[in-house]
Amino acid sequence: MQLINEICRFEGTKHAKKNEHIMLKHLPELIEAQVITQEVADRITDYYRQKKKQGQNTLFVIFGVLGALLVGLGIILLIAHNWDHLSATVKLVFSFIPLVIGQALCVFTLLKKPGNRIWSESSATFLFCSVGASISLVSQIYHISGDLGLFILMWMCLCLPVIYLMRSSFVSLLYLVGITCYACVKGYGMFPVSEPYWYWLLLALVVPYYISLVKTQAESNFVRFHHLAFAVSVTIVWGTLSMGNANLMYIAYFSLFGSFLLIGQLPFYQRHPLQDRLFELMGFAGTMGLLFMLSFDWFWNKFQEPSPKMIGQEMIPVVLMTVLAGVLLYRKYSSSLQLLRTQGATGSDGTANVRLMDVVFGVFIPVYIFGGAIPSLGMICINGILLFLGVSTILHGFKNNQIGTLNLGLLVLAVLIACRFFDTNLSFVTRGLLFVGAGLGFFILNYNMLKKRKDED
Repeated sequence: MQLINEICRFEGTKHAKKNEHIMLKHLPELIEAQVITQEVADRITDYYRQKKKQGQNTLFVIFGVLGALLVGLGIILLIAHNWDHLSATVKLVFSFIPLVIGQALCVFTLLKKPGNRIWSESSATFLFCSVGASISLVSQIYHISGDLGLFILMWMCLCLPVIYLMRSSFVSLLYLVGITCYACVKGYGMFPVSEPYWYWLLLALVVPYYISLVKTQAESNFVRFHHLAFAVSVTIVWGTLSMGNANLMYIAYFSLFGSFLLIGQLPFYQRHPLQDRLFELMGFAGTMGLLFMLSFDWFWNKFQEPSPKMIGQEMIPVVLMTVLAGVLLYRKYSSSLQLLRTQGATGSDGTANVRLMDVVFGVFIPVYIFGGAIPSLGMICINGILLFLGVSTILHGFKNNQIGTLNLGLLVLAVLIACRFFDTNLSFVTRGLLFVGAGLGFFILNYNMLKKRKDED
C-alpha cells in the first residue's frame, strides 16, 4: 500500500518523465504482490510507449514545419537576388515554381503518405507560403494594382481548401493569423476605414475544422493554440465593428469576454486543467482588464452620455453577444435556478450561487447607462465591483484551502490599491499605509493558509 501511495503521490505532478520511470520500475513488484495483473501492466506499458511516441511525432512535426518555412523563404531569397536581371517570362516561370513544388508535395503526401502528420503539415505549410509568394510576384511583374487587404484576402481564400484537404493544423493557425491581419488592415489601418465583413465569413468557414480538431485531438498542443488563436483574433477584430457610437463597444466587449468566460466553463472544457481552458482565462483577463481601465475617473469624466438613438451599427454586436452570454449563463445555472424554485434556498454545496464574475457583462449595462449621466457613480460602481471580486475571491480561497485562489484575490486588491494611488488626492502617508497593509495581508493570509494545511496533514 505504501508503494501505491508513493506512485499516486508522484502522478499528476510536473515531473512527467520521473513519474513514468517510477511507474514502469515498480510494475514487476506490483505484479508479484498481486496488486495488478499482467494484462494491466501491459496496458500501462503500452500507454507510456504510445505517449512517448506521440511526443516524438510532435517534435518531428515542429521540425518539419520549420524546415518547410525555411526552404520556402530560401527559394524566395535566391530568386530575389537575381530578380532584376531576369526577363518577364523567366520571372513568371520562377514565380510559379514554388507553387508547383508545393502542390506536388501535397499530392505526393495524399497518395503516398496519407495520415502522416509530418508530411501533411510540412507540405501544406510550404504550399501556404508558395501561394502568397506567387500572388505577390505575379502582381509585381505585371504591375497589378491592389491594396494589402485585398492581397491577404485572396491569399487566405486560396489556402482555405488546403486546411481541409491536408488536415493541416499549422496552416489553420496561419490562416487565422492571416484573416486577422486582413481585418486589421481594412478596419484599422486603411483610410477610409471599412468594415471587414469578409473576416466573419472566413472565420466561420474554418470553424468546422476547429470543431473536428477539438473532438479528435483534445489534448494536443494544436488544439490549445487554436483556442488561443480564436479568442485573440475575435478580440482584436471586435473593435472594427465600432463606428459612430464607440462607447457602446464597451458593452460589446464585456459581453464578449463574458461569453469567453462561460464557454470555458462548459462541461467539455471543465474536464481539462485550468491551463488548457484558454477561453476561460481569456475571458477572465479581458473582463478584469476592462474593469481596471474603467476604474479611473478620467474615463468617466470624458465619457459621453449614450445617444438616445440606440439603433445603430454598434447595437448589432452588443445585442448578439449579450444574448449569447445570457444564454450561456442560463445554461450554466439552469439546474441551480430550478433548485431555488423548488426549495427556495441555496443548495448546501453552493452550486446555486451565481458568481459575480459570470454576470459582470450584465451588471455593466446599468452602470454604463447611469455612469454616462453621473460619471462619479460609474467610477464608484466599477471600483465596488473590483473590491467585491477581490474580497470574495480571498474568502473563497481561504474557505476551500486554495492558496492560488487566495493570492489571486489579494492580487486584485493590490492592483486596485495601486490604481487608486495615481488618481486620488490621498497623502503619501495614507498611500504608504495602504501598500503596507496589502503586503501584510499577503503574508498573514498565506501564513495562515500554510499553517492550516500543515494542521490538516
